[in-house]
Amino acid sequence: MLDFEVFSVALRNLSRQGLRSYLTLIGVVIGVAAIVTLISLGSGLNNAVTQQFEKLGANTIFIAPGSSSLGGSNSAATTTTQLTDSELSQIKGIPQVSDVLAPLTNSAIVSFARENARISIYAVDAKEAKAFQATGFAEVGDGRGLQPSDTFAVMIGYNIAHGKTMFPKEVRVRDKIIIKGKSFRVVGITKKSSTSFGGGPNTNTAIFMTKKGYEQIYPNTKPVFAMIRAESKEDINAVQEKIQKIFERDYGKNQKEFTVISSEQVLESINNILGIIQLFLVGIAAISLLVGCIGIMNTMIMAVMERTKEIGVMKAIGATDGLVLSIFVLEAGFIGLVGGIIGIIIGYALAFLVGIIANASGFALDVQFDIMLVIGAMAFSLIVGMASGAYPASRAAKLDPVEALRGSE
Repeated sequence: MLDFEVFSVALRNLSRQGLRSYLTLIGVVIGVAAIVTLISLGSGLNNAVTQQFEKLGANTIFIAPGSSSLGGSNSAATTTTQLTDSELSQIKGIPQVSDVLAPLTNSAIVSFARENARISIYAVDAKEAKAFQATGFAEVGDGRGLQPSDTFAVMIGYNIAHGKTMFPKEVRVRDKIIIKGKSFRVVGITKKSSTSFGGGPNTNTAIFMTKKGYEQIYPNTKPVFAMIRAESKEDINAVQEKIQKIFERDYGKNQKEFTVISSEQVLESINNILGIIQLFLVGIAAISLLVGCIGIMNTMIMAVMERTKEIGVMKAIGATDGLVLSIFVLEAGFIGLVGGIIGIIIGYALAFLVGIIANASGFALDVQFDIMLVIGAMAFSLIVGMASGAYPASRAAKLDPVEALRGSE
């Protein structure tokens, strides 16, 4: 019963402070809202990247030129090192390898409805088209995928067909487009996809064709990157070592012409970068919470100064130092807790709003409700409030009853 009375007295005292309590809440609300928003967005970005790499599978290995980004649209234009037929043949000959996808990539001026646009082009062997689509980079949304007989046929990205940002008219299946003076028929349109940090090329704004068709506009070109699928996740290390040995034979022991890295290693590197960025942003947001702590401390100090007579009466009728301390600490804790709850609501509202806007803009951001974050934020705001009120509460508990009844400190 005594514990319940302590809670009710603390709440009643807070309600009497009115506007001052509400103003004190603002600092806590802003700090908690900022932290919840940033953590949620960071987790959402992490979720989106993880989902895209899960489509590739844990048994995927990337071969990229030097230290360049994987699958960049300008890869062919910025590097002189290309994968040779001999290297690809040796990689395909590794017993633990199931698929070798080595798309050709470049950009070209594309014409449609008397308008021109420079668009990224990816070409794969028609026999490997289904395996390439299975990676999630080019899933068919309308029409069909590429077939071995498709020399002058292409599959175009969703935004090229429907975005109207490149061409004034929508490009439909069976329409013809001109690439470097040659006519190609559209046989398929990709599903609308979202790109994420480190998640591969933007297929919404790309054109896909067979290698046979690609050679009609770019003869005698070789791939500069490749995706290798091992038979199983357990074979990854062995396959990586064998691929590395192939390049070492061609370019020397410490060769830097190509990087051989697994999808899990890429994902780990991306998550490490995201973690550092998120930690930095949360640190900045914590400054707002520090301001809120100072506000709580100031409010509680003022409360002690204004209620010295009340404290004196409480101690005169038998209230112990511990009881007085508990009342003031709980008052400060309630401020922190209420501010935290409001901050969590605002933080998640902002995070989901940003997520909706990002996905509508074609950027993958999978914001999810995290009960552990909610519990953690509530507990943290309660502790912060109680810690901020500890010093003023200690002052109140140490007041001499006689001096307090006189209204002095």
